[in-house]
This record gives sequence, structure tokens and C-alpha cells, in this order.
Amino acid sequence: MTGHERTDAAGLAARFQAALARGAHGEALPLAERLLVLMPDHAGLHYNRGLLLRKLGRDADAVPAFDAALALDRHHANALFEKAAALFDLGAVETAAALFTAYLDMRPEDADARLNLGNALLGLGRAGDALGHLRRAHAQAPSPLTIRALAVALRDTGDLAGCRAMLGELPADEPQAAALRLKILTQGAKGALRLDPAQFPPAR
Repeated sequence: MTGHERTDAAGLAARFQAALARGAHGEALPLAERLLVLMPDHAGLHYNRGLLLRKLGRDADAVPAFDAALALDRHHANALFEKAAALFDLGAVETAAALFTAYLDMRPEDADARLNLGNALLGLGRAGDALGHLRRAHAQAPSPLTIRALAVALRDTGDLAGCRAMLGELPADEPQAAALRLKILTQGAKGALRLDPAQFPPAR
């Protein structure tokens, strides 16, 4: 990189950071792309471009950006997580599950990834495989999301008493809690309707 290019890169980087700080994702994206012209081997820039594309609802375009980051740094765990999340949102649930598994090999204590893997396995009809991951996610970071997912896994493995007990952990003052309890207990693999993977967007 020449001195002029370094100056250009510094100015673009400052504008890029300012746009990110304002949450101006549409403004930040072309700045990231201009920076990548100057620094095409910067894994972090490819990753950030992917994040911006996801923020803008362009998951299909984000996946190649995360691939580029991983090609430059195969240990870029965050790029692997975001690629898995983008693929899950795109409906490629089986591939997403494999990638969340690979991510957890690197960061086994990430409760969000553990929850996402459990939800992906639920989406694949593998409630038995999901159960252990969801129990661990709930133990690490309990939330309405983990309660909901774990209740579904318990229901779909035939443990209706456990499902009811888990749903009892939902906050009493949570809006639509009663409707959610009824929905989980009457739908899915053990009810009249099949589980829709889109019910479980990736956590983060």
C-alpha cells in the first residue's frame, strides 16, 4: 500500500467507524467495500461487511462475506457463528447445525450458539439430539428463549410433564405467555401441526 493509499484508508476507516457508531448501516457498507479494495486480505473487514449485510436484511449476500473472512482466517469464530446464523435464517438448517457444532468446538461455553444448535436440531426433527444442548444453554443463560425451546424439545421427546414444568418457568407477567403455553403443548411433532423452524430465529 502506497502512502496515498494509507492516507485514503485511514480516512475511510474513520468514516466507517463513525457510521457504525451511529448505526448507519447503509452508509457504512460502501465504506467497508471501499476499504476492502485497499485491504482485500483483511479478514475483519470481510466479517464486518457480512455483519452489515445481515443488518440490512441481505443474508444471502452476507454468507460469501463470511466465507471470505474464513478463507483468510479459518479460526475466525465470529465469522463462523454469523455464517451459521445467516444460513439458518435462509432455511439451510442442516448446514447451519453443522456450522454451529463446529463453532462450539472452538467456543464450547457460548450459550447463544448452544441454543441456536438446539433450535436447528429441533427444526430438523431431532428433538432427542437437541435436548442436551438446550438443557445446557438454559443452565448457562436462562431466558424465555431457552424455556420455549427446551419446552418444545421435552414435548417432542414425549415428556409432557417436563414440558409443562418448563413452561411454568415463563414469567407470569409476560404478554401472551398463556397463549404460548397452549401453542407449545398442542402443536409440533406430538400435536396437530408440525414444528416450523422459522419459529426459532438464531440468538445473539
